[in-house]
Amino acid sequence: MPGGGARRKGMKKWAEKIKSLKNSRKLRCGGFSAALTAAAVVLVLLLSVLADSLEKRYALQADLSFNSLTTQGEVTDAVLSQLDKDVRIYALAPASGGDENLFSLLDRYAAKSPHVTWSEESILRTPALATAFSDSAGNRQVTEECLIVHCGETGRTRILNEDDYYTYSYNTETGAFDEAGYTYEKSLTEAVLYVSQDTLPGIQMLTGHGEVTKEDAAVLEETLVSANYLIRQVNLSRGDQLDAASPLMILSPRLDFSDAELKALAEFAAQGGDFFIVSRYADPLTLENYNALLRSYGISCYPGLVIAKESATDSYYAGSPVYLMPFMQDTEMTRPLLEAGRDIVLLGGARALQQTSPLPENVTLRPVLLTGDAFIRNYADGVSLSEQQETDEEGVFALALWADRIEDSGKVSHAFVIGNLSLFTDEWVAANTDASAFLLQAVRTLQGETPVNLDILPKNALREGLTLKSLTVPVIVIALLPLLLLLAAVMVLRPRKNL
Repeated sequence: MPGGGARRKGMKKWAEKIKSLKNSRKLRCGGFSAALTAAAVVLVLLLSVLADSLEKRYALQADLSFNSLTTQGEVTDAVLSQLDKDVRIYALAPASGGDENLFSLLDRYAAKSPHVTWSEESILRTPALATAFSDSAGNRQVTEECLIVHCGETGRTRILNEDDYYTYSYNTETGAFDEAGYTYEKSLTEAVLYVSQDTLPGIQMLTGHGEVTKEDAAVLEETLVSANYLIRQVNLSRGDQLDAASPLMILSPRLDFSDAELKALAEFAAQGGDFFIVSRYADPLTLENYNALLRSYGISCYPGLVIAKESATDSYYAGSPVYLMPFMQDTEMTRPLLEAGRDIVLLGGARALQQTSPLPENVTLRPVLLTGDAFIRNYADGVSLSEQQETDEEGVFALALWADRIEDSGKVSHAFVIGNLSLFTDEWVAANTDASAFLLQAVRTLQGETPVNLDILPKNALREGLTLKSLTVPVIVIALLPLLLLLAAVMVLRPRKNL
């Protein structure tokens, strides 16, 4: 066939050129370098995918933040390792994205325990979540941005929002509350423990006598709920029954008990029931059955407002003698607080209490909080000035008392009585004093059970100054980068040294 020989000759020349190029040292070394580079790129991509998968499953990512915000501590590890019920967490987030710090912490919880699972959700995508869950311990609602912690086995749910993740301190220069710490771990771990526990301690709150409203007691209830107490409202006039296993809170009643209610309270005490009673300085002193209940524990109330003497500067706050800073006494209730140095409480407007005479033989009475030098301004005399009058009683007064009463049944009924409510209901006081710890310690001593108040310290919100220790990791990284680049260059250029 014409031209066939020429084509064969041309193909033979091309084959010889390809063979020559193939045997070329430049091609061999250059091809090896290119292959090595491609293999390195592929390896890096595979390692990246593998590391991401392992990190999500086992939470291996190092927390290099200055406050280790997304790392849990030993207390949380102990709770998660003992968890024996499945806890499902729904992290609701807006379309703009959720809290990455919280999500990283959730990854670590899920990695630590096979019983913890979580997912990021949206009310827009899953609107049923808004009605499927309600907070078992309070009145919180599912919102666009919250955390739903649920245990199907117990049926309990805890809803957390951004207010649960921060602590605040009062800035005296600006007059505002500033973020002082982050409580992601504490709030989340307590929520997991709350929903998964078999039983929870309870608190009863008496209603029907003009007691403080639920709105006014919001801070008090939040403190108890955060410690995983179950709160139950009790109205004796409607036939509600009292449970002797749960302390009964009587918060500043303005209407008297009926005879039938007083009898029910006496039966509650006979079964070993305990009382947490608050009386404010402006509350009426004419409630016959209410006063009878107090007298049965050897306690009566002074009329009027307790005011510190100006000379007793260590017993009041910020130059205001009506804002008392009483001295905490050593009792079974207060001893843990005193040993921990948590004895600062602030009572804005207080009523003094006293021991009845005679003291009932079956009652033991102890002071819990005492004033410094003070006087009682009784406005019944028509003089409204806060300055001391000649007729005002003066001395050191009890602002809180603890009573133990032995019942005919042989059981002991306890009563904690305090002449101030703002200690437990004022947000500023709760944030800046040991009021919350004082409340929980009082209830714990009455209850006989330790509330869920885990010893997990907030993570500092203020970045500390640089130290040699804090610079260790950045220095190591900066030193390694050039060495890694030099190693990569040697691997690529070594095959080319003879070119």
